[in-house]
Amino acid sequence: MVFSKRVFSAVMVTAIATAVSVQAAVVPFTEDFVADNAAWKDAVNTDLGFVAAGGPDGSGYVTGTFDFQAQADGATPVLLRGQDGFDSSSDAFVGNWIADGVTGFSTYVRHNAAVPLTFFTRFVSPFNFPGGVALDFAPVLPNTWTKITFDISAASPQFISFESSDFNTVFSNIGNVQLGVSVPTALAGSTTVVTFDLDQPTITPEPATAGLMTVGALLALRRRASA
Repeated sequence: MVFSKRVFSAVMVTAIATAVSVQAAVVPFTEDFVADNAAWKDAVNTDLGFVAAGGPDGSGYVTGTFDFQAQADGATPVLLRGQDGFDSSSDAFVGNWIADGVTGFSTYVRHNAAVPLTFFTRFVSPFNFPGGVALDFAPVLPNTWTKITFDISAASPQFISFESSDFNTVFSNIGNVQLGVSVPTALAGSTTVVTFDLDQPTITPEPATAGLMTVGALLALRRRASA
């Protein structure tokens, strides 16, 4: 049977769409880095180092280094990568986050730069474009494990770009989760090597910024359970 170029292209598009739709994210899911780096990578796609203890809960975490010699003030380098192409976290983060019910992403980060750093997360397809870039507005202080959270919704003010696309297009096909920082003036062009640590990247079925019940609700549940 002879295929025309048009028919062949249509078949390929259908095959790709079918392959993408098969994958579903694991919700909820937390990567605890219990035994190794779970195939997470650094800025140049090298394996992150694994440290068996010392994370925010005392357990394992992953770590990488970066210097800002080639970075201008305000640049946004990606430093930590969990990606479909690397099979990071056994692809637990890969899928249609809208259909899978993902509405929150959070993780712990730590760095040893001399100044506070503002972190962002880029949520992107397995083809690495387009992506949704979300900013955690509170600067992370040096040498302190800090939890950063992102509300995964179209109305979230944390999203500063969808890279000429839109929320539904981006989050219907997530393959890569990439974390980075906005380069401050103090680090632009610096040869100082900075260490970046990561632990417990998490996707949840409720907004990371609004998922906690009030104390009153907790007390009511406790009374009901003991009745």
